[in-house]
Amino acid sequence: MLGFLLKNWKPLLILSAIAFFAVSWRQDRAAQYRRGYGAAVLEVSERLKAAALEHAEHARKSSAAYQAQKAAREEKERVRYVQTLKIIENPVYRNVCLDADGVRELNAAIDDD
Repeated sequence: MLGFLLKNWKPLLILSAIAFFAVSWRQDRAAQYRRGYGAAVLEVSERLKAAALEHAEHARKSSAAYQAQKAAREEKERVRYVQTLKIIENPVYRNVCLDADGVRELNAAIDDD
């Protein structure tokens, strides 16, 4: 075996150098892949975080708009209720269920919906 190594030391040296460079190249490519993968994961997580923040802001604004509309509707309903009580307390002398004020409130309620 020693005779084989001494006889073929140049081709074995060249073969070991090629193997060394191939392994080194493969290790470098793997390191580049890991760096690129890490950067891509970071970028995706930042985009997801930004999208989540944007979604939360949109939901907050939508909720605030809904609450404002709900408050306006409830206020109109309270006003209608008070007006209806006032109309009911008015005496009606004819065989008519609603007087002019009642018809006006009814039409306003229909128009608001």
